[in-house]
Amino acid sequence: MSSNPAVIPQGPAPTYTLFDAGAVVIATFFGTPVVGCSLMALNYRRLGQGGKAAMTLIVGIAVTGLAILLGWQLPQSVSYLVALALLIGMRVSAQRLQGAAVKDHVQRGGPLGSKWLAFGWGAAFCVVLFGVIFAVVYKPSDPGVMIGSKDEVYYSGSATKEDAQALGNALKTSGYFSDKGADVILAKGKDGTIVSFVVKDGFWDQPGTLSSFEGVGRVVAPSVGGFPIQLRLLDSARDIKKESTIGRASFAGNDHIYYLGSATESEAQALGQSLKAGDFFGGKGSDVFLSKHSDGTVISFVVGDGVWDDPAMVAAFEKLVRQGAPGVGGLPIRLRMVNTSLEVKKDEVVN
Repeated sequence: MSSNPAVIPQGPAPTYTLFDAGAVVIATFFGTPVVGCSLMALNYRRLGQGGKAAMTLIVGIAVTGLAILLGWQLPQSVSYLVALALLIGMRVSAQRLQGAAVKDHVQRGGPLGSKWLAFGWGAAFCVVLFGVIFAVVYKPSDPGVMIGSKDEVYYSGSATKEDAQALGNALKTSGYFSDKGADVILAKGKDGTIVSFVVKDGFWDQPGTLSSFEGVGRVVAPSVGGFPIQLRLLDSARDIKKESTIGRASFAGNDHIYYLGSATESEAQALGQSLKAGDFFGGKGSDVFLSKHSDGTVISFVVGDGVWDDPAMVAAFEKLVRQGAPGVGGLPIRLRMVNTSLEVKKDEVVN
């Protein structure tokens, strides 16, 4: 607010009302500084000083926002001192900036604004403000579907109760839901389908955790509309700690490439074409996994028992990796050979 006192108009007795410092303090006490500043802005406007009116209102909004922020952060005892300082500051400001104009207004027969009106405006604003805060802070959680007696799937966006039930059933069948109080969140919207798992703090950093959840996501994806889905691991505050895309590229004969992490469908398609050219994909229902995480690119082949112990077969898979490398970002690539239970039996880097 400007430090210059309000200009005192001259002329006959005014018909408009002005609010004195007492009314400003009452409005501030019951309705925060923005209401007190609103009264001062109204005074400026009626005195023909629109620029000062606008500036006063802006300052009031800024001060109120800062006061609310401090109220959340500071101890209650300190908050009381801040509130008292605001009241004193508002009274001093109103008296210094507009006191002379209000006094002259009264001396020339002009009416003062009702303090009851100031109280009403302040109280009304306070009700609205706390209503908004309550709605934001205490917003009801997403609706959920209980699976068993303790596990729950919450759903939001365009996801339906039926979607959540289907996901919950799939999670129970997969063994993830075992009635131990696990929470999963299903969301559908412009970003696609997102399945989020709430896990214990730090669990997301343990080796193999993300890979295990990608396996769960791959199993349950058909229950929520199919691939691709976004997988997220959340902490207890529902903040994202890890995330991965889980998608599937299909080829003739029921051959599939599952792409995970930051790998894309176009990369999966490129790799699939390379595997077809190398005669690995021949329509026999083969599964390959292409994953990209912080540790680099990994191509995993599901193979029969003992293949990983055959040097000639290992060399053949190394050749397939090298042939497919240009379509997935180039070498080096980690080659993994896994059994039908997806247990890693061979793990090496191909350069």
